[in-house]
Amino acid sequence: MACSGARPGATAGAPSPSANTAAASGTVIVANMGDNTATLLDVASKRVVATLPTGNGAHEVAVSHDGRWAVVSNYGVRGAPGNSLTVIDVPAAVVARTIDLGEFKRPHGSAFLPGDSLFVVTSEVSKAVVLVNFSTGAIVGSIPTNHPASHMLALTADGGRIFTSNVADGTVSELDVSGRKFVREFNVAPAVEGITVTPSGDQVWVGSNEAKTVTVLDPRATAPAGTLSGFGMPYRLAVTPDSRTVIITDPPNATVRIVDRATRQDRATVRIPADSVGPNAEFPGSPSPEGIVLSRDGHYAFVALQGNSRVAMIDIEKGVVIAYMPTGAGPDGIAYSPFRR
Repeated sequence: MACSGARPGATAGAPSPSANTAAASGTVIVANMGDNTATLLDVASKRVVATLPTGNGAHEVAVSHDGRWAVVSNYGVRGAPGNSLTVIDVPAAVVARTIDLGEFKRPHGSAFLPGDSLFVVTSEVSKAVVLVNFSTGAIVGSIPTNHPASHMLALTADGGRIFTSNVADGTVSELDVSGRKFVREFNVAPAVEGITVTPSGDQVWVGSNEAKTVTVLDPRATAPAGTLSGFGMPYRLAVTPDSRTVIITDPPNATVRIVDRATRQDRATVRIPADSVGPNAEFPGSPSPEGIVLSRDGHYAFVALQGNSRVAMIDIEKGVVIAYMPTGAGPDGIAYSPFRR
């Protein structure tokens, strides 16, 4: 990789005093694994709007396209697999209801399909992606991934294809949403987890926790398009709406890497200071940047800092942290709504 440290002006210590965040707005929703809650944060004021109860093991969050609803997947805890989703009314800042997934356990990665009438979520135990009628909460179908521990999913902008990272055997499954069928798998690397897809679906980026690499897949090709290395663990990935940039969190190294998608070279490495790190940090001594979501204009990244119970707001173009916001204990999954308070 081209850049082992931040470019000039891109080292993230204290938030940049010259950063102008006046135009930044919306609501960030964070799932807190440590206390089974979700925190709603107002981006403009950087304040907590509400802390709401979820089910056990709140792991990931997805937001509807209209910004009205957030859904938290209740993964469960060791020995007690979860099988529910907590639905949050973002403007009202309240829990609206709980969706029971029945036999589909260990829900994790999720997304709303275009139109927001259908919601999709992985079920690790069932080796499937579950389709839920969002209005009624009824399960309307499932798509087999054909591989164990399907953990995260990435959805193309048109809602036509889903790609799942299958942790147990290091594969990625491609699913046809309208046909509700498995298409094929890609053999990638051991313990794949973080995954993102470009809006058009022409590239899938997937991280391997064990190999400490990111593999770039071209769904039209039979071989990977490239590999990036030098990570402690490429935990989560996100691609900007214009497909120009991929952002990758690396909790063991306490960094967030900003990568040019076309050249696969680093534009900046944002280093998160190891201050106020708690004893329950998943990576001792590290603020553990983990979950990531982007604002819809692609200007900002919001990163859950599991190790010190904060969210870091990053200016993607400048490659600097411009604000921190408090969360509950052990934040992980994170989502963004354009709803303004």
